[in-house]
Amino acid sequence: MALSKQTITDKIESVRIQDHYVLQVREAVQIIESGNVISQNFHRYVLQPNTDVSTITDLVVLAQFNAVMTDEVKANYAKFKKEQEEHSKKPAEQNKAS
Repeated sequence: MALSKQTITDKIESVRIQDHYVLQVREAVQIIESGNVISQNFHRYVLQPNTDVSTITDLVVLAQFNAVMTDEVKANYAKFKKEQEEHSKKPAEQNKAS
């Protein structure tokens, strides 16, 4: 009746946001007794196109990231971020003018 713990990546989803993508990754943290999973919970995280690939340790996640995050997707994400920053500055500038 030895207990062990393992973490596995059990789901990777490519999600389109306007004209770029993000990867949503779900990991299952499992407690195993005599070969049977007796407890399991989940941890999720999101990878943006500008994620530093050196931080991705799971080879399957890395392969999918490299396949999805093309130069075009990364450029579209950079444009999206710039537009978001400009949009968030406009209300502050309008308040100063008042």
